[in-house]
Amino acid sequence: MKVFHGYCVSYSGILLLGIIQGLCVLADENAETVRRASGSSLLLPLGLQKESVSYAQWKFKEHQIARYSKNQIHINLNHQFMGRLKVDNVNVTLEVEALQVQDSGTFSIVVDGSTQIATKFISLIVYARIENVTIQSNQTWLDSIKACDVHLWCQTYEDPTASYTWSGYQNRSGAFLHFTFSPEDGNIILNCTAANNFSNQTASKPLKCSPEPPTTEAKLLIWTAAGAGAALLLLIAVIALSCWWRSHGDATLRDCGNTVYADVNVPQNSKPSQSNINGASIYETVDDLRVTSDKYKPQTLYDKVMFSRPTADCPSPSPYQHVL
Repeated sequence: MKVFHGYCVSYSGILLLGIIQGLCVLADENAETVRRASGSSLLLPLGLQKESVSYAQWKFKEHQIARYSKNQIHINLNHQFMGRLKVDNVNVTLEVEALQVQDSGTFSIVVDGSTQIATKFISLIVYARIENVTIQSNQTWLDSIKACDVHLWCQTYEDPTASYTWSGYQNRSGAFLHFTFSPEDGNIILNCTAANNFSNQTASKPLKCSPEPPTTEAKLLIWTAAGAGAALLLLIAVIALSCWWRSHGDATLRDCGNTVYADVNVPQNSKPSQSNINGASIYETVDDLRVTSDKYKPQTLYDKVMFSRPTADCPSPSPYQHVL
């Protein structure tokens, strides 16, 4: 230790300060921060020739996700990057694909080789790239004030933390917008911009206020009710027609008299007839029983038909009956 102008200088102190500065520089060289958009990839190379590496491991937040040994990269199980790791055994690199916002964190690469190699740290920041913005609207006509009441909702699915601003007919902030406007305002346009620290995207919504016609749901309800009413009327008409037809048909048949199958079992005299001997036919005339007295009834089916034939305006109940 020497004294210079009243100051004590220690050689050991100077040496320690130099070592600390060197370590800080080395730490800066082995640590970096990278930013990637969601959906992109991150390459994690060893940065060394494979001949000089005997063992290496890749970690994410102190949890091993892959290791290199015996000239092969082996992927560990049970981590958030399953199915998204791509290995290159030739260049000894590990690539994380399809990055997500929750993949933000610190990766470390630990290498054992012929020489001592410092651990490399990579701090990853994954930001959501906003590419799609949608505006949902609900507009109703307020007859009391002759104006339209509007509710708008702006959203993006890429980043739930995105901020929203409205411009155009209304200038406000926030995802939701509520206002009224009248038909005199004509056609208006609302613009919504969704943004985060890395990207932004804008969507537009044109609106027009007019006395509210039936909505699609209302039209569907009207058509459904009309169809149901028509079906009900048709059913009632069919039932009424069926009842009328049955009652009218029964009355007609009752008015038309007996059929050809009326009773023909009438008394016969004891005299045997030639007809009975030879076998009777329904069209056979029994001459020996034909008398003029009202005491005797018709002896054949044909006579029965002739005596009790229906009127000409009555429909024939049998296909074998012919009305003269």
